[in-house]
Amino acid sequence: MATDFLYIRTESALQQFCQDLAKESLISFDTEFVAEDSYRPLLCLIQVATENQIAIIDPLECEQLAPFWELLVDPDRTVVVHAGREEILFCYRATGKLIPNLFDIQIGAGFLGYEYPASYGKLVQRVVGRTLDKEETRSDWRQRPLSRQQLEYAAQDVRDLVRIYKSLSERLHKHGRLTWLMEETQLKQEELSNIESSENWHRLSGVSALSGKSLSIARGLWNWRDAKARQRNIPPRKILRDDLIIELARRGSADPRRVASLRGMEYRNTRQLIPELTDIIEEAIQHPPPNWPRKHRYGKGQPASMLTQFLSAAMAFICHHQHIAPMLVATSDDLRDFVLYRLDRDADQTHPPALLRGWRADIVGRDLDDLLEGKIGIVLENPHSDIPIKFIRPHG
Repeated sequence: MATDFLYIRTESALQQFCQDLAKESLISFDTEFVAEDSYRPLLCLIQVATENQIAIIDPLECEQLAPFWELLVDPDRTVVVHAGREEILFCYRATGKLIPNLFDIQIGAGFLGYEYPASYGKLVQRVVGRTLDKEETRSDWRQRPLSRQQLEYAAQDVRDLVRIYKSLSERLHKHGRLTWLMEETQLKQEELSNIESSENWHRLSGVSALSGKSLSIARGLWNWRDAKARQRNIPPRKILRDDLIIELARRGSADPRRVASLRGMEYRNTRQLIPELTDIIEEAIQHPPPNWPRKHRYGKGQPASMLTQFLSAAMAFICHHQHIAPMLVATSDDLRDFVLYRLDRDADQTHPPALLRGWRADIVGRDLDDLLEGKIGIVLENPHSDIPIKFIRPHG
């Protein structure tokens, strides 16, 4: 199915389009980018849809995108995306601001009991009844000129966003869940902005097993790698792999021979870094171990697996009857934190875990509390059902 759209490739055309767009109270957008060869994803296309128009902006030819990004952070405007992680980050990097009225249809669908996370194609099929073309999924969006087929493919990714938004928002409003969605999208944006503006050495796989000077080395190597990758505009892993950072930190030695003896350091592009690495390690050892990012930890160790499995089954039952996707409500870590918090008599009451805050407390937190306190129980109702259990309240 052909899609009519405006293809914007000049600064003057972009300026005119943004002037027209400023009159709209509802904007939906998507992006095409390539992430594998640069420090940050390279933005290649911005697809925009309003109720009456679709446009494709070419960022490789229109460099002055500030007027567009500023439209998105206007609090008087609703912005619609699907799984908008990168879209949020592109906007945040350009403006330093979060999108005040963001509606992510993937999250909205989860609040209505759809699969979460659901692909855009699945939501289009379920809400609109249309099947998307996927022939250009692996296109290299950096290449120019783009074919008509590529542009058609890009345009289809926003063609139905407004329609899906209207359908979901109406139902969310009817069920009193629109504020939940706004709360969740705000939280996710804040998490992304914190990641963007923080050192992220603590996200290295395997770093949690380190301590003392090994932790100092891991942080030093991570910061060195990050700065070098940013300067050269290449992915950090192409400078030095995560596993090599962890192993160098574990060895805790600035001896060039020990660094060189590590498997993975024999390749030419890595071997030539050894003098720099030894300098970084030697300097890092002089610093005290870094503090872990502040995160409220609930209790110690792990709760009994049978208890968390019991509560997980209960949560699935609650979500089924509340018509909300369980994966949107809680992870296994969220359940663990909930149990540890409730079993810890000395827990800090001013910082409850996720399942006892906001909309999650309304949906599942109180029932889980009642289960732990024995106020309700679970029995097997129908072993042939997808949800074979039910809650009962003991008499007396």
